[in-house]
Amino acid sequence: MRRNLSRVSTEVCVVGRHLPPCGRPLPLCQTWTMARASRSDVARLAGVAPTTVSNVLNGRAEALRISPATVERIRAAAQELSYVPQASARALRGSPSRTLGLLLAALPPSPYVPVVYDVLTAAIVQAQLREHLLFPVVQPEHGEDTAYVDQMLADVDLAGVVCEYSPRNALAGQRLVDMDVPVVWMSLDSPSEQRPGIAHVHADERPGVRDVLSRLAIGEDQRLGVLVGPVYRTERLRVADELFPGRVELIEAESWLPDGGMAATRRALTDHRDLGALFCADDLLAVGALHACADLGLTVPDDMSVVGFGGYNLSGYGHSELTTVHWPLRDLAATAIDTLVSRLASPRSLPSAAAAPVTSVLPSTAVVRGSARLAPNPLRGTEAAPR
Repeated sequence: MRRNLSRVSTEVCVVGRHLPPCGRPLPLCQTWTMARASRSDVARLAGVAPTTVSNVLNGRAEALRISPATVERIRAAAQELSYVPQASARALRGSPSRTLGLLLAALPPSPYVPVVYDVLTAAIVQAQLREHLLFPVVQPEHGEDTAYVDQMLADVDLAGVVCEYSPRNALAGQRLVDMDVPVVWMSLDSPSEQRPGIAHVHADERPGVRDVLSRLAIGEDQRLGVLVGPVYRTERLRVADELFPGRVELIEAESWLPDGGMAATRRALTDHRDLGALFCADDLLAVGALHACADLGLTVPDDMSVVGFGGYNLSGYGHSELTTVHWPLRDLAATAIDTLVSRLASPRSLPSAAAAPVTSVLPSTAVVRGSARLAPNPLRGTEAAPR
């Protein structure tokens, strides 16, 4: 009878004194299945990433500057588990992994908004251009548990990870760093802190917002309405407060989608007759604001200026003349991928720093169209130049 060769690697021939785990002797040459220790098992025992196990056992620890303590811990774990990589697997792992992780913050309540699409697609395209694969993961909603990071590393051989900064994602990023995974941080606005890693790239929302709002023409007795959605970012709002001190009316919509923006704008324009302009924290909110103005008989920009944020393609909504601020999310994601790939190609730049150095800052820019009355030069705020 022919043996099933697919089972050879996990079978042991029991002869004489050799017993299976149950302790009962089996007939001569009967086989029993024994689980082989995996690279992930070694990684869990040593408290590192599977990729780090591969690098150490393939003799690349010194080139990658993996600490002697980590090397010793991995070798001890491998010995304890009697881990011996298959020859084919060792040959494959002789070349470094070309799979990159993209760890995104929790999805917004409306996950199909352009911000998610722009970041994800730009990262995928740039990884392909650099001849790498991309493995995206979204931060789970549950608490501060980082077990999903361990599971991700157990399932996928990642060369490094681009980690979107958020307060909760900081824990996941720290776990990656602790497991010797190269981490490039990516912040969609100016970061409040610098986390451990090999590099940090971020956008700066302020320049474009300041450019538009400083030139916004409204009466001295009028207020600026600032329209936001749930869980809004504050950086772009601080510029409005600086330029219009005591004259900002915060308007909170129930969603970031046009319907939410339209309902909130209609209420605000009915309740606050002194609003002279609307600054919307997202272009989709601005679409809703434009509809609300039309419903109330207001002409844009003569009766009401409307400014968006994002710089998205709104041709499908019929509003191609929106004055807005371009948020460089696509360039940011591409820069983060480029930074990670370049650092991986230079092992000397891989060790993590206690505070990842900022290597790229991408400023927002004004996109002037026809929905706002803007002066050619700043009308306010020249004494408070951006930092």
